[in-house]
Amino acid sequence: MSLAVLLTLAIGCMHCAGVCGAAGEDLVLLGQRLTQGYVKRFRPVLHWDQPVTVYLDLSLYSILDLQEKEEKLTLQLLFGQRWQDEYLSWDPSQFDGLSHFTLPASSVWTPDVTIKEALSEKTSVAVPYVSVTPQGWVRLSQPLVVVLRCSLAMFRFPFDIQKCNITFGPSLHTVDDVKIALERHASAVFNESQSFSSHGEWELLSIQTYSFNETMENRTYSRIAFEVVMGRCPMFYVVNLIVPSALVMLIDLVGFGIPAESGERIPFKVTLLFGYTVFLVLVNDILPPFKHATPVLGIYFVVCLAFLVLSVAESVLLLALVKPHMPNKALPLPRLAALLFPDWKRGGGPETQERGDETPLHREATSEIHTFLSTEKEPWSGGELLDALREVEAEVREVGAEVRLTLERGRTHRACLELMDTLDTLCFCVYLTLMAAFVLAITGLWLWGHEHY
Repeated sequence: MSLAVLLTLAIGCMHCAGVCGAAGEDLVLLGQRLTQGYVKRFRPVLHWDQPVTVYLDLSLYSILDLQEKEEKLTLQLLFGQRWQDEYLSWDPSQFDGLSHFTLPASSVWTPDVTIKEALSEKTSVAVPYVSVTPQGWVRLSQPLVVVLRCSLAMFRFPFDIQKCNITFGPSLHTVDDVKIALERHASAVFNESQSFSSHGEWELLSIQTYSFNETMENRTYSRIAFEVVMGRCPMFYVVNLIVPSALVMLIDLVGFGIPAESGERIPFKVTLLFGYTVFLVLVNDILPPFKHATPVLGIYFVVCLAFLVLSVAESVLLLALVKPHMPNKALPLPRLAALLFPDWKRGGGPETQERGDETPLHREATSEIHTFLSTEKEPWSGGELLDALREVEAEVREVGAEVRLTLERGRTHRACLELMDTLDTLCFCVYLTLMAAFVLAITGLWLWGHEHY
């Protein structure tokens, strides 16, 4: 029984060796037949008036880097080419059903397709072979790391959307010699690329393709352009730049709750202004440089700084114009005070100082003098009585003037405080309106940029 098994295994091995040897001989014969007499310097067509159609395919693996300052985009992609070589074909039935064959890429004709926007190209993995089918279709796939020139639009940073073109085409052969066509639809290219490149700072939004002919020096060349649309992931900039600025502005609004006449409001707002200035200096390295237009984020920072300066200026000017702590000084805004508080003039302003001869205090003092004179037992002489009355009257007038001045200062101080509160409320309403309009404008610019890429 064991001898029969051994004989069966031996016969099977000999048969397999014969088949493998035959397949290997067919492969060698096919390689010799395909390469014998093959000239790779000429286009692989039987009729020279027929162009070679090269079908291009693209798969975007990753968006490696985007240098805003130098306007350079670094991509990792797989670039595929497929064309028909009319000299590389065979009948599979004559070569044991061989359905494909690989040859060194250096031994066959390859199209001179280049990337127009490329600053540098680097093959991540060398692929020295091409795949050939019995019908003569040759495929060459190249994984590349490409640095491209890309004109950037930074106006809506960090909610910006960038569009970069990757234009493929031959550099030597005209459209009469080599035509470029797209192997797959743009939607298929986008769906495959999105599964690879959906990570990092950038998100792939769409890929569009355009076929056109380009004329240079009276020669027309076939071109295919892939438009890659990318959107920046703004969460890092929102958390580290936009939200802190918004919180500072919110604290500044809360600072209006401090009384205007208090000496604590101005130091509070000045501290906010200095702190925000230091914040802008620290985040300067995070902001990308710009050439053509200031980004919306830069406008946002400048306007926030202007609001803080305006808030400090309002508090200082209001305190300087109304001067509630210096009631002995004249108001810089007497007409506005009289317009807003008409009772201030009627209640004892400067006009009442000249007419004060018959005040209650004066009448009370005169009554006391008459009572004193009527109770005296020894009569006074006329000169002594007149001198005494004059001294008493002078003292009474002096005391009355001081009392009237004190009352007037109190009324003036209260009117100043009322005027300051009114002006402060008016300034706060204007400040809040301007800030709301600014927030709506900034939000509209950023949202409009996302809807119209």
